[in-house]
Amino acid sequence: MDRDQNILDYLQDRLTAADREAFEAAMAQDGSLAAEVSVMRSVRAQLAAAPKHESADAVWQRLSAEMESRPPAANDDRPPWQQLLKYAAVAVLAVAAWQVTIVPRMGEAPGGFRTASEQPAAFTFQVKFVESATLGEIAAVLGPLGGTITDGPSALGLVRLSFAEAGLRDEALKALEGQVELVEFVAD
Repeated sequence: MDRDQNILDYLQDRLTAADREAFEAAMAQDGSLAAEVSVMRSVRAQLAAAPKHESADAVWQRLSAEMESRPPAANDDRPPWQQLLKYAAVAVLAVAAWQVTIVPRMGEAPGGFRTASEQPAAFTFQVKFVESATLGEIAAVLGPLGGTITDGPSALGLVRLSFAEAGLRDEALKALEGQVELVEFVAD
């Protein structure tokens, strides 16, 4: 126990008989402790003699009610896992909402391409598009021709185009040879 608490316990007769004797012996040896006890006795005597406020109990009741009506502190020492659980739930809901609302609207892959598991058509040729050709420009040319990119670009920049029919292949071959601003060369 600290010194101040011992002094208060001594003045309020809350010490056992053995502790009281030990405290009085300590006061007899330590003059500063005896002086502190003397000061505390005089303060207690003056407070007891002072007139009591006529509505002291009402004031205390009003203060007590005000303190109890306050909301709990923001740092109420909740376990941190509860906050993490909230963040995880928000993340799961966001991913689920994305999958349900956005992904179906994203549409199919752009035309003119095939998946790796798809078998290419039998009618093919290779094309090297100019370096500045964009995917949009290439798709705009291949769409009406009925061509599908089935392989490439290779290390040399060659792209293999496939067609469902020989007639479509021949028409596309002639059409792409005339596209000098987009096609660098066509290899049969």
